[in-house]
Amino acid sequence: MLIKKTRPDAGFTLLELLIALVIFAVGILGVYSMQITSISGNTKSRVISEASIIAADQVEQFLSVEYDDWTDTDGDGTGQDTNITNGDGVDDDGGNFGLDDVTVATADGSDDFNGDGVADVFWNVAFDYPYPNTKTVRIYVDPQDSDSNMVPITFVLADPTL
Repeated sequence: MLIKKTRPDAGFTLLELLIALVIFAVGILGVYSMQITSISGNTKSRVISEASIIAADQVEQFLSVEYDDWTDTDGDGTGQDTNITNGDGVDDDGGNFGLDDVTVATADGSDDFNGDGVADVFWNVAFDYPYPNTKTVRIYVDPQDSDSNMVPITFVLADPTL
């Protein structure tokens, strides 16, 4: 009877090593993909945060403006709830009391906060919305980033003489 001597495993075979490397590479690619997504999300978050800070600063500046100085320059935010019988606060002209105008041509005002010659802050004024004797001001900040939407802030002013 022949007795075969067995020797203990001396290490990995080449095939086992290649399989381990493939699994490791797939894992590294997944981590790389997550890192790219994380960086992109952080960048978008920073841009939106900066736009929100600019909008909040604009609100602070606007709070020093007298109530009577707020004007609806294009007239699209005044008296559009024309159905006196219902007074439901719905823009009867089908819009949003002009509060959604976000271009230099249609907004009630604009400002260039970074000096690049492009108006980056837009604001619109609506009278008697959402309640009589109030003015609603909506500010939009365009972060000038193709992946980010405009950041809106809305505030309502009450007539201080009432």
